[in-house]
Amino acid sequence: MKKISNLSEVGFLFKNWEETIIWSCLQGVMGEIWVDNLEQPQSALALLGRFGAFGFLAGQPNIELLETCCGKDIIFVPQHQGWSDLIETTYGLKAHAFTRYATKKDTRFERKKLEQFVASLPADVEIKCIDEALYKTCLTEEWSQDLVANYDDYQHYAQLGIGVVALYQGQIVAGASSYSTYKKGIEIEIDTRLDFRRKGLAKALAAKLILTCLDRGLYPSWDAHNKASLALAQQLGYTFSHEYQAYEIDWK
Repeated sequence: MKKISNLSEVGFLFKNWEETIIWSCLQGVMGEIWVDNLEQPQSALALLGRFGAFGFLAGQPNIELLETCCGKDIIFVPQHQGWSDLIETTYGLKAHAFTRYATKKDTRFERKKLEQFVASLPADVEIKCIDEALYKTCLTEEWSQDLVANYDDYQHYAQLGIGVVALYQGQIVAGASSYSTYKKGIEIEIDTRLDFRRKGLAKALAAKLILTCLDRGLYPSWDAHNKASLALAQQLGYTFSHEYQAYEIDWK
């Protein structure tokens, strides 16, 4: 397997696949593309993520591309049934299929509603933009790593990323940030510390991040991991697009 540098030669394999992580890889902003053959690629893997990665599998099913991610904490997304069959045959009971929920990429947000969500934050909780100190703090806790971990360092995050956190008594208890970046927007990542869930923090922070993106001319894409995430997205103004199958691999 080879990592391709001339990304224009592999775009046809991902044609009409509206996922911003794929766009990040194809645009050369973040992530990488692996192929079976550099000269005439027939199979491709769009890979992005540090601690929890995504791998979008396109073209002809190829077991060697799967093996490229062996042992990695990853969510595989197959382009078609052939890839699903290969994942299930290769990993057997280690492969856990689940459903994710895509939202449309043309949302027109209601600013007043978003501003109301931000204002609903509890009085003892403070919202702050992620600066260098907060970036480093996010990396120290497993629950908050994905808020910033896909950027090489703080300088990289400051250049491409964008995010906010909720502070309670000086501690980060929730965050909304860019999981990844593409040329015209970001993919949103929302994380809340276990003991601060169901307090409206995720909604308030997501609203703040969306407003910040709008002010910067960026589109804040939302791809839901489960129905609860989809429900939150819909409260914020997103419209459901379609379901798709993904796989988590249990390497233990």
